[in-house]
Amino acid sequence: MMNTYERDAQALDAYSHAVTQAAERVGPAVVRIDIERGDGRAGRRSSPSGFGGGGLGSGFIFASDGQILTNAHVVEHARRIHVTLADGRTFDAGLVGSDPTVDVAVLRIGADHLPVVELGRAPLKVGQLVIAVGNPYGLNWTVTAGVVSALGRTLEAPGVHKMTNLIQTDTPINPGNSGGPLVDSAGRVVGITTAMMPMAQGLGFSVPLDTVKVVVAKLAQKREMAFVGVTMGVGGMRVKIDEALQRTLKITQQFGMEVMEIRPGGPADRAELKRLDIIISANGEAVKEPRDLQRIVRRHQSGAQIPVQFLRGGRLRKVTVLV
Repeated sequence: MMNTYERDAQALDAYSHAVTQAAERVGPAVVRIDIERGDGRAGRRSSPSGFGGGGLGSGFIFASDGQILTNAHVVEHARRIHVTLADGRTFDAGLVGSDPTVDVAVLRIGADHLPVVELGRAPLKVGQLVIAVGNPYGLNWTVTAGVVSALGRTLEAPGVHKMTNLIQTDTPINPGNSGGPLVDSAGRVVGITTAMMPMAQGLGFSVPLDTVKVVVAKLAQKREMAFVGVTMGVGGMRVKIDEALQRTLKITQQFGMEVMEIRPGGPADRAELKRLDIIISANGEAVKEPRDLQRIVRRHQSGAQIPVQFLRGGRLRKVTVLV
């Protein structure tokens, strides 16, 4: 029978193991972001509230073709954006798009086959362990841990948009952490760290993953609509397919494209695809992320019929989309 000391040591070891494993899983995909403002000077660091100004910040790679998520305020008014990867490589980044109302931005660098984060799917619970990885005060790839203190919080700061439905944590968040991933004990991203309460301890806030997904999907759909040619009228992002579902349905691929945005009246809408469907193939070819679907669709002429396989409600389904 274990004594109190042994039980405490075992609990501490389990906690340390969870934090270590989560940090190791997400760490390779976390990046440092530095900006130059319009006057050519390096951007100032984020304010203590986490809002405004931009400058030094964090981000994370969510698509292997170089797409990066961060906060909109981190890259606000940037003339140039510099991204440093965990392996030390540095790139200039372009701004794909942003939504300041929810403080989310998407960047892209000229690199491919990069390590990416895994996105969480289970709903968060108050008291759940969460870990933040970022670059507070320029201290690169710093790991902090805490718990979810509350959900659905509203935050207002002078001169910025009112933000709602935020995750409140006691995970330390400092200037430079902004834009970095908030992950669960399995290293899966559940949000983007965005702000801390000035003059308070243990009050950090993050944008939840569901909000982030909507922004990514809308930006992807805008890019697709700007393309002159055949489109499917759908936006989404890469997600990992549940392992039990892979075994049950004999699916060999690990990732698919979760549908987060559908253009009303577009091809996908007419085929009755819905939000949260996970597309795994089109025209018999694997779809692991949005660019796979775009590549397949753009090889077809207008009026072509493309068979699409997708997951919904734990079942494998199939529709034909007229593009």
